[in-house]
Parts: sequence; structure tokens; C-alpha cells
Amino acid sequence: MHIRTFQNAGHYHNVADESLHSIQDTVEDYFEEHFDAGGAEQEDDIAEVNYASGVLTIYLPPHGTWVINKQTPNEQIWWSSPISGPRRYEYDEDRERWVYSRVVDEGENGDVGEVTYVEDDTLGGILNKEFKDLFGERLGADDEFHC
Repeated sequence: MHIRTFQNAGHYHNVADESLHSIQDTVEDYFEEHFDAGGAEQEDDIAEVNYASGVLTIYLPPHGTWVINKQTPNEQIWWSSPISGPRRYEYDEDRERWVYSRVVDEGENGDVGEVTYVEDDTLGGILNKEFKDLFGERLGADDEFHC
């Protein structure tokens, strides 16, 4: 596993933006298929997703707001969830996945050079897990939104 091996800041931005746009597209498709905006009593009750200036916001009333943003100085993506709380993700270039930093840190401290992780340790995995916990189904396949 090669963590944070971006050639330059532009490469990081390209990968991070692609990942965040991919999540945005997948969440928007999910909302279109599963939520009826016309059935909301108030505008504040409408689920929405927005991406601007490196920050992806997913608003899911009454569950709360998820924020996923680029953290350029560290070449990470940061996650904030009303369910799992804050997390930091680093990029695994070999598998093209954003991996929970705690898993990476634990792997680097061990005797084994290879860091192993499961789907829930990836950005796409935690997003899928939380959607499944809330709505009874996954948002999509991990490879569907490249994270």
C-alpha cells in the first residue's frame, strides 16, 4: 500500500475532487430514487447534497448533516458524521481508496509492512454502512464512487 504518494498538489486535488464528485453524483441519484421533495412539509425537511470549494455537504433530515472535505496541507479527506463522528482518510494509491487514518497508523506501527483493511475502513465503506444503518440498503458499490 502506498499512502499519500501524490506527485504534486495538483494530483491530490484531481484525485480528491474526483472522489468527492463521485460521492455527490451517487448520493444525488439515491435521493432522486428514494426521496420525494414534494412530500416535505417544510423546505428544511428536504434531503440535499452540495459540493463547493472542496466541501461536500450531505443533509439528511432528521438524521443530521455529513461534511466531507479536502484537507490539502495533509493530502487527506476529512469526514464528519452525526453517527460516527470525525475521521481522517488517506489515499491508498494501489487500491484507489481513501483509508481511515487510524488503520494506516496502526499498520505502520506493526511489524508487517503491509497495511490491511476492510471495506468499513474506507470512505466509501463508511458511507455505505451509515446509509444501510439508516435506510436498510447500501448507497452503492465502493467502486461506484471511487473512494
